[in-house]
Amino acid sequence: RYVLRTYVRTYVRTYVRTYVRTYVRTYVRTYVRTYVRTYVRTYVRTYVTYVRYVTLRTLRYVTLRYVTLLTLRYVTLRTSTYVPSTVRTVPVRTVPYRTYVPYRTYVRTVRTVRTYVRYVRTYVRTYVRTYVRTTTTYVLRTYVRTYVRT
Repeated sequence: RYVLRTYVRTYVRTYVRTYVRTYVRTYVRTYVRTYVRTYVRTYVRTYVTYVRYVTLRTLRYVTLRYVTLLTLRYVTLRTSTYVPSTVRTVPVRTVPYRTYVPYRTYVRTVRTVRTYVRYVRTYVRTYVRTYVRTTTTYVLRTYVRTYVRT
């Protein structure tokens, strides 16, 4: 007599995997701007001397006045900007009698070169990115066994 038996077994397995990745990136940037400026100053100063007569007591007054012409300009190498000259004058009153113009005039030019750093800026940026990835895997296994007994 033969006996035939068959066993069927089924297994279901679940695999869950999680990946966590973190990326950290840091950027450091430094900006330095340097300006070179040349200042040219021209002074034109004129002294005006006039003699004023007063007829009441026949006193004689001598007054000294001057006119200052200040020219200030500078040229920047980076931006090539030009600032117009500033002119300051001292008013001179007119005299009804004798006037001697000019009395003394001299011109002086001062040239200075200045180099300076306008600003230094440093940027630090940090990026943190985190990725979470989850994968689920299902495995289905079936075993079939057959036994024959006599």
